[in-house]
Amino acid sequence: MKKKKYLLVNAYSINNRGDAGIVVSMIHLIRKYDKNAEIYVMSSHWKENEAFYKEYDVHSVPAIWALNKNESSLERYFNGLKKYMRFSINSNAEVLRYYEQADIVFSVGGGYIYSSRKGPLGVGLLNSLFHVWLAKKMDKKVISFPQSVGPLPSKIDKLLVKTVLKNVDTFISRERITTELLGNLGLENVKEIPDIGFILPSREVECAEIEEDRSTYKVGLTLLDWRFARKNSDFNDIESYVNKVADCCKELIGKYKNVSFYIFPQVTVGEGDTDVEVSKLLLNKIGSNKCSIIDLDKIVDVPEQLVNLYGKMDVFIGSRMHSTIFALASGTPTLALAYQYKTKGTFELMGAGDYVFDVQDFSSQEVYNAIINILEGENYPIDKVHQEISNIQSELIQEIGRNEA
Repeated sequence: MKKKKYLLVNAYSINNRGDAGIVVSMIHLIRKYDKNAEIYVMSSHWKENEAFYKEYDVHSVPAIWALNKNESSLERYFNGLKKYMRFSINSNAEVLRYYEQADIVFSVGGGYIYSSRKGPLGVGLLNSLFHVWLAKKMDKKVISFPQSVGPLPSKIDKLLVKTVLKNVDTFISRERITTELLGNLGLENVKEIPDIGFILPSREVECAEIEEDRSTYKVGLTLLDWRFARKNSDFNDIESYVNKVADCCKELIGKYKNVSFYIFPQVTVGEGDTDVEVSKLLLNKIGSNKCSIIDLDKIVDVPEQLVNLYGKMDVFIGSRMHSTIFALASGTPTLALAYQYKTKGTFELMGAGDYVFDVQDFSSQEVYNAIINILEGENYPIDKVHQEISNIQSELIQEIGRNEA
């Protein structure tokens, strides 16, 4: 019997552990739906991703319009225009073989459809839409897996997004604000299902420091420098944010003598996008031997191990959205310090909306009170979260089957 081929487009680098977790969650789901599936992951980062996906028996293949690191913005636009013009006229080129052989095309989950802060027609937005447009140009079934869309302040960006996304067979929104935005654009092919990262399974990983810790409570944390997401923010805003998290941790140390804190820099590569420096800043501000940074580069090989690590915590405070998702997937009560609306919307769908705080406006006291409520009141809605996770898997499998029928 001929194996069915599944093409995943718009994948990013596996060095971003959150994005890798999304794609790996999709691989697990597809294999649950079709155990003989032949899966291809298309990305500008295909070469650096190759060995990683080989471990999952998945093919890493080059993007049709690749965004290369050594190209200028002008070169990227020019290359994209050439590809668009070429394939508008002729879609029978050898380079399109992965599209041609695919039984179904999935645009991977995430949050990459938005207007650039530099202005309309950002190259990242155009690139993402191009790979979806091309699939429909070749008359393929296309499902956009759970995504956030926006902000889209530019009218021309809105028009482009509407023009491309209205033609996909199903666009899955991962939170209410995106659902409403697409509804206002007139899209009628939208279904709402939370982020696929929630179904990422756990894989055992050893961390002696955590496993030998006999503290009554273990608190996990992820921090990030969120200035990229907030206009006009500066380092003073980041320092204020870290100070408030540190004050909360110090107050917990004052109440519970036997509490420890583990900081997990989830993203450790990329210019301006690493969590390492802000994690060190928190460590220094807490100033306690009860706090340490876990070097994930030394112990984590696959994103499933993050679920396992975060599951060793009693409570988790996360600013990286997928760190909070992986923590909830592990069953750990989780608070989110949200820098974008997508986190608030995601937690609301999971029944945990009361545990999301704005990354800039939160107070250390309200986060402290929420943690005490979790540790002593034990009323975090984790059963509701587990039920929603079960629903995510069944609804996504149903959606694949409906589109293949």
